[in-house]
Amino acid sequence: MPPADWATADFDDHCWPRYQGDLADFLGGWGVEVPNPDRGPWPALLCLRTCFGIADPAKATDLKLTIVCLGGAVAYVNGQEAGRGHMPQGEIAPLTPADDYPLEAYTTDDGKTPLPILAAPKRGGTPQPDPKWLARYDKRIRTITMDVPARLLVKGRNVLAIALHRAAIAGPFERSGWGHVGFRDARLTSASGAGVIPYAEALKGTRVWSASAVDQVTETPPASSLIHRSWFWTLYWGRGMPVKGVQQGNPFDPVLPVKLTMPRNGVGSGQAVLSDPEGLRGITASLGPLKGPGGAILPAERVQIRFAVQHPGVHYCDALMERPPEGAKTVPVWLIIQAPKDQAPGWYTSALSLEANGKRFSVPVQVLVSGLTLPDAKDFSSSVGLTHSPETLAAHYKVEMWSEAHLRLMEKTFALMGQVGNDVVHVPILVSGVGGTGKSGTNFNWQPLIRWVKTPQGLKPDLSILEKYLDAYVRHCAPPRAISLYIWGASSAKEHADAYENRRIPTRENVKYAPPLVEVFDPQSGTASKQQVPAIGDEGSEQFWKPLLEAVRAAVTRRGWSERVIMLALGGDIRPGQKTAELVKRWAPYARWDFLSHFSGDPAPRDGKMIATGGMEVGMMEWPRSAASLRLADFEERVRKPYDFLELPTDRWQHQEYSPPLVFRTMTANWGNIGRVGLDFWQARAGKGAPRSSSFFSHVEALTVPGPDGPVPTVRFQMLREGVQDSEIKAAIVRAYLKLPEAERKPHQALLEELLARMGWGSPFFLSQSELAYDWPGYVARLHLAAAELAGARTPAAWDQPPAAGPEPRR
Repeated sequence: MPPADWATADFDDHCWPRYQGDLADFLGGWGVEVPNPDRGPWPALLCLRTCFGIADPAKATDLKLTIVCLGGAVAYVNGQEAGRGHMPQGEIAPLTPADDYPLEAYTTDDGKTPLPILAAPKRGGTPQPDPKWLARYDKRIRTITMDVPARLLVKGRNVLAIALHRAAIAGPFERSGWGHVGFRDARLTSASGAGVIPYAEALKGTRVWSASAVDQVTETPPASSLIHRSWFWTLYWGRGMPVKGVQQGNPFDPVLPVKLTMPRNGVGSGQAVLSDPEGLRGITASLGPLKGPGGAILPAERVQIRFAVQHPGVHYCDALMERPPEGAKTVPVWLIIQAPKDQAPGWYTSALSLEANGKRFSVPVQVLVSGLTLPDAKDFSSSVGLTHSPETLAAHYKVEMWSEAHLRLMEKTFALMGQVGNDVVHVPILVSGVGGTGKSGTNFNWQPLIRWVKTPQGLKPDLSILEKYLDAYVRHCAPPRAISLYIWGASSAKEHADAYENRRIPTRENVKYAPPLVEVFDPQSGTASKQQVPAIGDEGSEQFWKPLLEAVRAAVTRRGWSERVIMLALGGDIRPGQKTAELVKRWAPYARWDFLSHFSGDPAPRDGKMIATGGMEVGMMEWPRSAASLRLADFEERVRKPYDFLELPTDRWQHQEYSPPLVFRTMTANWGNIGRVGLDFWQARAGKGAPRSSSFFSHVEALTVPGPDGPVPTVRFQMLREGVQDSEIKAAIVRAYLKLPEAERKPHQALLEELLARMGWGSPFFLSQSELAYDWPGYVARLHLAAAELAGARTPAAWDQPPAAGPEPRR
């Protein structure tokens, strides 16, 4: 339920998401279509707020409010009711239903047959009714008009709040598939313009305004709707309601401090936004000393200032550039702060000084450092499997593959991988189809890290590229927990196993077999070519493949790493058959398999191990596990008894390139783990033949953008980085409270259940934006403080009691 004072002028709505113009794409239409209401809750109440300006309340006598909605509405101005429509008389409670709909809103002309489920356009967009029944669908839409009494107005900022109430669902049609509350439009107008401050006038000039770290701030809103494929597909699979974003911010909203939190040795971020409809020039930003308890200073070298820039593929300001753009109309200025391990806990304050178009601004900054000390990201207990594209870097920056210049570029990607504690190294070997879930395999178009060299004695595996690659990788990341060797492909194997739902076939012949291909280098000519080699099980296959496996094993153990990190890839629902598995096990008994699969046709793990259909031991389980399916008891069991393999959920289509920042912040909220997230596959959108991160199990190809001298991180990457940190803190809380008596665990369990409930509501059900009206930074701060207390490092400060912000921010 919303707080009782949510409609008042003084209510703090900073954590409510901001929208600009296209909210009706998701909450409007002719009723939200939910094909299976059992899959999610019906919304009962939608609460909306905005601000407007009044110059002279006594003269503002002709304000008119028009609301177009489904259900009924009650409007409030500065906390007092201004009017209502399609609502009963008397006191209104949050769950008071709106007036019933007439029979015509449900049925065709016979009064019995339900109106058809609305069909979404094939190319995306909101569902549209059959013109034959348009008049009946229109019965669902209600237009409410009211005059706003001048007595409710005050000079300056005024708050308009609208409560949209659900109508009762008619008994015979309770499974009719459409929601009975929705928003289409709201307009506050004045015919004379007397006494009002026109919104368009207030937007003029250079301004600074507030946005949370998870708000979608856009420089150029997309021209078309972000609903792809179908409305239901977008909301069901694509979490986070991908609205177009806020371009300029409400000029009547107050400027708030940039407020962020982090543990010791942890990172936090926040933003303030500059905008001007005529463009921004000469932008500068600086932060004064962050002063804290007892005279402590948070070191300046731990503070990064970045300027978020919109780029192709994402509809909001995402690329975190070191230099501000010239001429952009909207520029978010980001602070990214990492506290040292020995930083004194408590509040730190400073001011962010901004300048644009010759105008100066000062925004207070409040940083809460908790008493919890995190390990370095490389030592996190979570499992992270990012993918990156050496091919894309070489092509974009026009450098030779595997040259020193190429390695320097890759090290920038490796440094980002290290910031999230990456655990997986993918090693392409085959240059033909290399796996996936389809019968024909999936070609990711990756260049091999291992090739063969022609010698007088025959072909010899050459690991020189892999050796250089691993050397560069471990300069920034922990030793990998999985090195995945892509030696198996569905299209190039003579034998398959098949495990999907009711299919559990341990072995069968592949009648569409095509011989596997590898890259062979000829030292005499200096050229490389593709060459057919024996498939596993063919005559000569042991002589060809076993030396490779032994060479990799030697390279791994020489570095002091366990041979158990060696994985063989890449199986899916279609994976190596039983004979193949037995043969490879004789060659390399230490190696396990990497499968990117539904795992719906496999037995459950036992005793911490995963033995898949076909008898193979799985070392890396990559699968489309949804965040909504997690129970706290499951997570506690993982902490008590960790698996002896890596479990990497991919969340399938719920993470899109265009998903909002909070989707990336909560990407690891299911198991604390994530897999198949691409970092720098910038060419993936170019179509067939371009390197790409994964198959249809993942739709995030690039969390970086091309910078002047290498990959540049994005807002989405920063949110993932902080999300992995959140998961580590959650695991620390569980490890700590499992040592306590049962009764003492309950407050901590309730704190974690709060997060899981939000994820369950938000993924992938109706109103799939789990951030709606929820203070995510405040929740994260409570996580940090709880973990610190359990660790015996109580923090002498609280998130809801920040220090004084100082003078009013200069706007």
